[in-house]
Parts: sequence; C-alpha cells; structure tokens
Amino acid sequence: MKRLRLVPRTLRTRIAAVFCLLLLLTATAVIVVFARQAARAHVEAQQQLAQNLMMFVEPAVRGMVATYDTAGLDDYMRKIAADPAIASIRVIDESGGTLLYDHQGNTEPASWLTWLLTGTAGTSRLLISDVTVEGKKVGRIEAALSHAPLNRNIQRVVAVGSLLAAVLLAVAFLLTYVLLTRLTAPLRPLMEWAREFAHGNWHPRVKLIESGSREIQELNQAFSDGSTTMRHYIQSLEETRELLEYSETRLRKLVNGMHEILFELDVDGRIVFVNPAWQALTGFKTEDCLGKPFSDFLVDENSLRNFESRVLAQLHEKNREISLRSADSKHLWMSLDADAQIDSAGNFTGVIGTLGDITKSVELNHLLSRYQDELYHQSVTDPLTNLYNRRHFDSQLEVILADHIPKNMPVCLLLIDIDGFKFINDTYGHPLGDEVLRTTAQLLKQQVRRNDYIARLAGDEFAMVLKNTDIENATRIAQKLHDSISETRIPLPVGHMQLQSSMGVAEAPTHGNNAQDLVSAADVALYHSKRGGRNRIEALSPDISRAVMSIFSQGFQLRNALEHGHIHPAFQPICNLTSGEPMAYEVLARMRINGLVIQAKDFITVAEELGLTREVDLHVIGQALIQTPAEFALFLNVDISSFNNKNFVTELSQLLKPACDSGRSITIEITEREMLPICDTLHQDIQTLRAFGCKLALDDFGSGYSTYNFLNQFQPDYLKIEGSFVRGMLHNESDRKIVTHIHELATSFGMKTIAESVEDAATEHALQKIGVSNAQGLFYGAPRLAS
Repeated sequence: MKRLRLVPRTLRTRIAAVFCLLLLLTATAVIVVFARQAARAHVEAQQQLAQNLMMFVEPAVRGMVATYDTAGLDDYMRKIAADPAIASIRVIDESGGTLLYDHQGNTEPASWLTWLLTGTAGTSRLLISDVTVEGKKVGRIEAALSHAPLNRNIQRVVAVGSLLAAVLLAVAFLLTYVLLTRLTAPLRPLMEWAREFAHGNWHPRVKLIESGSREIQELNQAFSDGSTTMRHYIQSLEETRELLEYSETRLRKLVNGMHEILFELDVDGRIVFVNPAWQALTGFKTEDCLGKPFSDFLVDENSLRNFESRVLAQLHEKNREISLRSADSKHLWMSLDADAQIDSAGNFTGVIGTLGDITKSVELNHLLSRYQDELYHQSVTDPLTNLYNRRHFDSQLEVILADHIPKNMPVCLLLIDIDGFKFINDTYGHPLGDEVLRTTAQLLKQQVRRNDYIARLAGDEFAMVLKNTDIENATRIAQKLHDSISETRIPLPVGHMQLQSSMGVAEAPTHGNNAQDLVSAADVALYHSKRGGRNRIEALSPDISRAVMSIFSQGFQLRNALEHGHIHPAFQPICNLTSGEPMAYEVLARMRINGLVIQAKDFITVAEELGLTREVDLHVIGQALIQTPAEFALFLNVDISSFNNKNFVTELSQLLKPACDSGRSITIEITEREMLPICDTLHQDIQTLRAFGCKLALDDFGSGYSTYNFLNQFQPDYLKIEGSFVRGMLHNESDRKIVTHIHELATSFGMKTIAESVEDAATEHALQKIGVSNAQGLFYGAPRLAS
C-alpha cells in the first residue's frame, strides 16, 4: 500500500504551500479580528437596541399597567415580542405581584464561536426596567435578548471571510507557484546534473539555463566549476583506487609469495597474522596458530625471554638467529627482524617482524666450521700418527722459546730417529713401516709430560720439546723413552722385530736462542748419535767434533746455493781411445760461493747426510740440458738413493723424455755410495727411463758396493772402471789385472768400458792394449763450467 505523502515533493510546491499557509494564518487572524470586532459591535448594538426598547416600551406600557389594560398590553407586547432578537419578555404588576404579560421566544444560547469572539456567556443577560407612575413604582418589565441573530451574524461573517480567504489563498498559491516555477526553472538543470552525478555520469549533457539572477548565475558557475573539479577529483580518486587495488594485489602477492615468514603479534605476544610461508616452513596450519602465543613456537630460552609480554614493547631485533620448532618437532634456524609498533599517541600496539629460513646456512656453517676445524687439525697434524706436523712444530717452537727464554727457563729439544727404518720399509713393506711409526708415536704420547710438546717432523724423525727442563733432566727423559722404544716388539708374520732409535738432545738458550739454531744443534747431536753407532742418545756438548758442526754449516750453504741457483753443471769429455775424439760429456756438479768453485766431492757427502742428493741431481741435470747443444751426448750422474723417492723418476722423466725424443743421447750414470737392496721398484724405474731411449752406465765399478747381481739384473750399456785402479796399473800389476778383468767381464756381458782418471799418454797406451773402448781424465780435459 502506497503511503500518503503529507509533505509536497518539489521545492516550489513546498515554498508555495508555506507561503499560502502564512497567508492562511494571516487571513485567519484578520478574519478573527474583523469577526470579533463585528461581533462586539453587533452585541453592543443589540444591547443598545434593548435599552432603547426598554426606554420606549416603559412609557407605552406605563398607562396600561396603571389601568390594568391587559388586552392592550397583550396586543402591544405581542408586537414587541415578535422581534427575533427578543428571547423572552414579561410585565409584572409590582403592587400585586401579578404577571401581566409573559412571552418566551427563541432562547438559543451563544455558540462557541460567539463565545470565542465576544466572550459572551452561554445564557442571555436579563434586562429589567421599572414602570413608575408619578414617581411610584407600579410594575417592572423583564426582557432577555436572544443569541440566535448574533450566532447567525457571526457565522455569516466567518463564512464570508473564510470564503474570501480561500479564494485569496488559491489565487496566491497559483501565483506563487507560477512565479516560483519561473524563478526556479534554472535549478532544474542543476538538479539533473546532480541526478546524473548520483548515477555516476560525470559528463552530463544537460544544458544550464541562463538567468538574470546573480545568485543563479553564481550558482550555475559554481556548479559548473564544482562539477569540473569533482570530475577531476573523482578521476584522481579512481586512479588512486586503481593504484591502491593494484598495490594491494601486488602486496598480497608479494606477502603470499614471500619465502620469509611475515608475522604480526598483539600487545600480549599472540599471533594475529602470518603469511603462507609460515605453514610452508613450519608445517603448522595458519588458522590453528592465530591467537596462540608466539613463544609457544620458540626453542631457546633467550628468545623466550625476549617475547615475554612485559618486555615486548622494547623489542628491537635485527638479524637475530633464533630456533623455531616445526610441526614435525625439528629445529628450524631463522633470522629474526622484528620491532615493537607504537601509534601516534605513543601507545604500544604490537609487533611486526619477519623470519628468514637460514637452517641450511646455519647447518652449512656448522659443517663448514667442523670442516675448518678438521682441516686445521689436518694442516697441523700428521694423519698417520696424529701428532703435530713439521709446519706446526716450526711455529710452536718459536712461541715456546719466546715465552721461556725471557723468563730464564731452559727448553730442551729431543730429536728421535728410528734406526733402519728404510730397511724396514723396503723389506717388510710400507704397512709395517706405518705400524712402526704409529707405535713410536704412541710411546711418545705415553712418555710426554702434560706441558711438553711432541711432533713428527718427517719420515721416521720425531721431536719432543721439553719445557722448563735442563739438559741433564732432558737426557734422563730421553733415556727413559729410549728404553721404552728398545723394549717394544713389532709382531711379524713369522717372529717379531725389535725397535731401535737414535736420539739427539740440545738445550736453549745454551745451544741457540731461536728455533733454527736449536733445531740445528739437535740435528748435530742426532747426527753424532748415528755416526757413533746408532741406537744411542747424544746430548750436545763441547766435545762434539767441529767437523760435525761443519757438515751442518755446509748443509746451510748447500740449501742456500740450491735456492739461489748457485749449483752449476760442469762438463768433462769422454773420449774414444781409437779416434781420440769426445764421444760424450759427463755432467758433474759444482757449487759457486763468493767466486769460488767447489767440487762435488766437497759437498756431496753433506747432501747425502741431509737428504739433498735428489734436489742436487735434478737441478744439475736440468741446467745441463739447457746449457748444451742437442748434439752433445751426456752422461748424467744419479745417486741410486734418489730412486727411493717415488716422485723422482716422474720428475726425471719430465726432464729427459723431451731430450731423448729430439734425438739426444742420454746415459744415466748410477753411483752406489752405500749398500742398497735391489727391489722391483728400482728395476721398474730404470726400465721406464730406458723405454724412451736412455742408456745405463755403472760408475766406479770395482770399488764401494758394486755387485755382480746389479750387472746381471740391469746389464748396463757402459761400465766405468774405478780411477784408482787406472792410475796404479802402470806401477802395480794387481791394478792392471783388475782393470783387465773388469774389461773382460764387461765384454762378456756385451758392455762397453770407460776408464776413469787417465792422466798421461802411457796410461792411454796401456788401456788401448787391453782393449778398453773409451776413457776420461785430465789427459783429455778437466771438468769445465759452460761459458
């Protein structure tokens, strides 16, 4: 059911209605005023009429009352009572109290409108007039006026006024409505504009109506400018909204796509938001975690304390490593960035932060740290014996000496060498040799004191640094260790093997203030121990030969010469005894120091003692190949002990193979200075060198440790006859027979002979008679350095 509208819809209708209402009120007030005045005037006129009537009636009825002319009185009064304004009238004889005339007419009371306008009561007022005759009261006249005429007059006045007011009101409403319609016509396009704006049309095609009213013109202009501004603002708002939607979508994608956990906590530390990365990393469902304390997911105590509600407002963490538990009870390492949030009023509102998964990084760092520790351990320890190595020993000895010597506390160095270790390795194999080294290391660990230091320097050489110990006490400790080693038995497949050791003891600062001097002194003591027969202890003392010290002095010179390239090859011709022409050149080592040239015999022993023959041989051979023309045939001296190094043949092959491939004649000249077992490895190494064109010569045959077994197994191409026999063959028949026998032996094996130390023509002639093929010596030329 449609609701009745009591209020006009349009503005002009409302204005016209209000205006008419005002007119209605005004007209009503005017009508009431005029009606009131008319009513009062009518009442006054009626009252005046009644008084006048009483004044006229009293003289007329005076005589009738006095004469009791009732008929005349009745006829006269009937005419008077015929007036509708008379409600009642009666005449009373005063003397007899007789009612002479009584008339009751229209007694209509005053209406509410009459009462409202005139204030007249509901009943008519009684008028009384005395009838007097000659001054004597003979009767009275009582009359009451009727309200009916007054009521009708007032109703007529009100009706006429209302009609006139209604007509006037209708005319005024129409005129006002028409006028307002004309005046408000320019507002209709503005209303259409507003309606179009309300429907989202920011470009209405409604034409504004021009008006002579300045206010309407300003309103039109303001509305037009306002619509333009509104369109601009709305367009800006639309662009801003689109940008916000894009930013919100992008932010949502970024938050949802983050690999890091984004979280928000309330003031009590409870989770109010986490992004999807939380569930992906921890395994906990997001909806199950909302509202729970964040501390429920922390592991370490420090982090728990930081997320207590009483200290949460001071939270500020940057790149803090914390441990988070996952749904499968694993520990996740996270990088925490979190800050307490404060609003504009300074109130704490919660915490916002991120958690980055660094579990792999932390585990990798832990693994790397362990690997670094292991690597450092490997870099400073010997993997076989788990003792410190030479590198750590060199640095640590300097530290120990720097700490003890300024405090006048002696430090002793004990060097231990296993006797016959090379023989053990060659005879029983490296596994047994390794077992010997491990056993020795274990004995050192058992004997070492808590603050002392032990290390494996190289091969079978060990060191023990005895802190705050003089040489006498160090010697007693060394003796105890020596006895322990001597009592040790290493089981063999058949039987067992007893260990023996040589030891050298030196003291700082007596024998040296720094590590190098102390090690050199202990080396001297150890060398003296070995030269004294091995399996003994030697403490450095002034009784040790200066010659032994000289060896180590020369050793320093030799190492220095190798480092600075002061070892040079010298070339001595080997001549054919038939033609007298050089068929090859033997390469010999020379050391140049301060302009002096030192022969090999003066430093080769030192090289052997210090294990430097391999370095000397390789250096001299390399220089000889560089300094001589390719057509020169070379005899290259190689100490047989150099073959004990597994890398020696590889390094030597790298030098010789290119020369052999280019057609150069190379002969390897083996020198035996000590008894060495012939093993399969040596046989393979020599065959390797022969495979790419090298020949083999055995030097100084007839002296030292030369054996027929070597000739039988290796069958060298050349056999060099020891020079002492060659020099004595002209004066000693035994020497001549030995030279002849060696030549015949070589011939029987298909070898060529080379006689050494030929110093004159007579010796050459004697060698030719025997049939020796080649010779060398001062007669043909001394060894000379390359120009």
